[in-house]
Amino acid sequence: MRRHPAAALAALLVGLVVVVAPATPAAAHTKLAKSVPAAKSTVTKPVTALTLTFSGLIRQDGTVVVVRGADGAKYQDAAPTVLDKTITQPVRPLAVGAVKVEWKTVSSDGHPISGSYTFTNKVAPPGPTPTVEPEATVAPSVEPSAAPRTDVPLASLPVAVLPGGEPSSTVVPWAVGGGAVVLAGLVALFLLRRRRAS
Repeated sequence: MRRHPAAALAALLVGLVVVVAPATPAAAHTKLAKSVPAAKSTVTKPVTALTLTFSGLIRQDGTVVVVRGADGAKYQDAAPTVLDKTITQPVRPLAVGAVKVEWKTVSSDGHPISGSYTFTNKVAPPGPTPTVEPEATVAPSVEPSAAPRTDVPLASLPVAVLPGGEPSSTVVPWAVGGGAVVLAGLVALFLLRRRRAS
């Protein structure tokens, strides 16, 4: 008769194990297992995308990732993609300072899960590349040489003054004419003497 209470107690324990054991896996929901950049880490290289890896399979539908910089702006670039247990979220160049990542998704059993974490960014976003304009080269201007003018009246030409005080413009014609007369006289005299000699 004393064995009956012990047997009943053993049967009760076995029943509890059978009931509780199946419920244990069901109670373990999918959770975030790893992130890159990691939570509370400091990055010193440019970040182009975040990856969030979970302990179980997750769904694309219902997955949202918000990346908020130290300046309060949102830096997610395009929608996140889901592959098995991993979410990949492209981001624009982040502002320097604390970055907060807020996420939500749906596990394979349909249970919605969400969370957030932060990391610190030390990489300044690249500034605009300055454009260097080529220096303008000015070709030297070559002025055409002035052609000699043929329409200038003789009265406007400069007149040299001879030692006698008269301008050369009037002396020169008389000198040329006088020289021609003298030369003609000499030739005539020479011819006349030659005839007499003959």
